[in-house]
Amino acid sequence: MKIAASDFDGTLNDNEKGISPENVAAISEWQADGNKFGLVTGRNLELARLGLENYDIKLDFCVGLNGAVVFDENGQEIFGAEMPMEVIEQLWAHDIAKESPYVMLLQGKKTFAHWNAPDPANPLRHAGLAEITREESLKIPHVMQMCFAAASAKRAEELAADINRRFGKLVTAEVNLHYVDVCSLGNDKGTGLVQLQAGMGWESYPLYVIGDDLNDLSMIERFEGFAMENANPLVKEKAKATFSSVGEMLRYVQAED
Repeated sequence: MKIAASDFDGTLNDNEKGISPENVAAISEWQADGNKFGLVTGRNLELARLGLENYDIKLDFCVGLNGAVVFDENGQEIFGAEMPMEVIEQLWAHDIAKESPYVMLLQGKKTFAHWNAPDPANPLRHAGLAEITREESLKIPHVMQMCFAAASAKRAEELAADINRRFGKLVTAEVNLHYVDVCSLGNDKGTGLVQLQAGMGWESYPLYVIGDDLNDLSMIERFEGFAMENANPLVKEKAKATFSSVGEMLRYVQAED
């Protein structure tokens, strides 16, 4: 048995075209051969399922919130790490919360959104997410991640660096395109996959990972993983090889036998 873990946005899912039929077919073939496939994503389970709702893809696991939560094939949580409430309160006063069109607080399975500005083009605005005020957000238990959007990828890197400088003893801010995700310190996609291996008893099985942006570096470096051909240059530099799609990677790995 082999394990394949793919980033979602920008990797499995093209942000403009969606998930290709090639990827769907390759995942089905991979699983039919007795292998496991899942996501390792900045999304929680609710948002991951939302992204997959129009596709015939079954997840054998989901490592969500950049490693802060892990689910098995039945959607049962096998690991979770909450954010400190004092940091959540302070992030509301940070420039990132003022500049972002929204502030999202994510539990493992549920998403809460506060919209700072009307953004009808954002598909999440029409996804039926629970809407909250800042005051209500401070009463939500078990928050594992806060999510923001910046005006550009460069600005996202600047804001994330400032959060890590100010609150780096308690949380980690990671960048994906022009988005910034903040979760409790010590959790990233690499550690989340280690928690998956331990929780599922999969330590002895080969694990293959693929991603495209900076928040994928931790898993690519830890597991000698792969990158998309259109990935961030630093991610491509660290990757063992690059592929044009997740499906291409799965078929390459399967052919290694």
